[in-house]
Amino acid sequence: MTIYEKQKEISFISQSIPLYLMGHNDILKNGGYTTIKELEAQGIQVKAQSVVRNIDTLTKQIFFTQEESNNVETATYDKLVLATGSYPLLPMFSGEFKERLIVVKNIEDAKRIRYLFETAKRIIVVGGGFIGVELSRILASHGIKITLIQAHSYLLDKYLDEPAARNIEALMQSEGIDIQLSTFPVDIREEENKETGTALNLYTDHYEKFEADAIIYSVGFRPNSFLLANQVELGDMGAIEVDDYMQTSHQDVFAVGDCATSKVNRVKGRRYLPHASEAIRQGGIAAINLAGPKQKIIPSEGTYSMNLDGRTLCATGLNKKNAEAEGFECGMVHYRNDFLNSDEYTNIWLVYERKTHKILGVQVEGTAEGIAIYADLISLAIQQNLAIEDVEFSDFYFKHGYKNPNGMIKTLAQLIRQEDPKS
Repeated sequence: MTIYEKQKEISFISQSIPLYLMGHNDILKNGGYTTIKELEAQGIQVKAQSVVRNIDTLTKQIFFTQEESNNVETATYDKLVLATGSYPLLPMFSGEFKERLIVVKNIEDAKRIRYLFETAKRIIVVGGGFIGVELSRILASHGIKITLIQAHSYLLDKYLDEPAARNIEALMQSEGIDIQLSTFPVDIREEENKETGTALNLYTDHYEKFEADAIIYSVGFRPNSFLLANQVELGDMGAIEVDDYMQTSHQDVFAVGDCATSKVNRVKGRRYLPHASEAIRQGGIAAINLAGPKQKIIPSEGTYSMNLDGRTLCATGLNKKNAEAEGFECGMVHYRNDFLNSDEYTNIWLVYERKTHKILGVQVEGTAEGIAIYADLISLAIQQNLAIEDVEFSDFYFKHGYKNPNGMIKTLAQLIRQEDPKS
């Protein structure tokens, strides 16, 4: 087995970047979950700093160059696994400001953002997803004036429903972050300012101008699928279409991670779902099936968790907006459980199907310790097609310290029956 990798190091997880920016200085070193030396000890050859230029699935050949050489080398394969990941979306604007326009993808991006702690007074963050929210809060904690630009009418719209999102917005505004909703950039220009020197100005569709020392662009990713674009079937967002065994439309070619589609529970068709945990799941499934189809992948629930300075935000399954778009007649119940003798709390919103009380998704926000476990718990419940009553009296530990020690699941089940009694 041979691995071809463009970078000098391997297996870096970009989700490590916020932790690094929060002060965990060793996270860049520990953000990679294996090393070249460890892989070679298992008999795996690793060709780092190798750029694959072309793939020919008819002749089963790859064409690559190594390091700074322009000499094209070839290699043949019996089975090919494409794990080329994704690339960040960038604005379609021209200009000489590229060094001040930063994306969030690799180690060098993390170092550039951290350098802003010492050099920037004003930063614009474009994109109100998990990355944009995390970075905005981290940068604001260093005394930097932050303007967050979000095209949707509320933050985190791909993951949360509006009630949960408004809680996060209120928190960020209390931290001094300027949130601009329902607006998007139409131009970026580097212009002179008599008072501040050369500024990077962002112009929006509302004819507003925002000035900054740097702009962080975090509006999402596109699959890096161009090497196979004309040789296998592509799906959502141009990602490589794969089956339940991670096999592409070519029987000897597999695709995993951010370049491939995902099977999402209770969602029609396969979707593009770039996320580290999904990539790891898919990689394991592909490895099992290289010699022949043995193990199907379990559909994803889209499970996410964000933790910043003792505050957790996590979600899994469908939010109410997406559940309704998939044809479910659904409801949503909310409960907040506070601690008796502290300010800690848990906020939870559960989405369910009205007729059956089957669990469709959950969104959790709060400061209580360990609440991200709810995302894993509900993900498993959705996978098993359970109704809220199926887990209501499960043997969960007693919730010491909460005003309501019964915990969230029992209380949510009671709320659902009040909203939608079963006939």
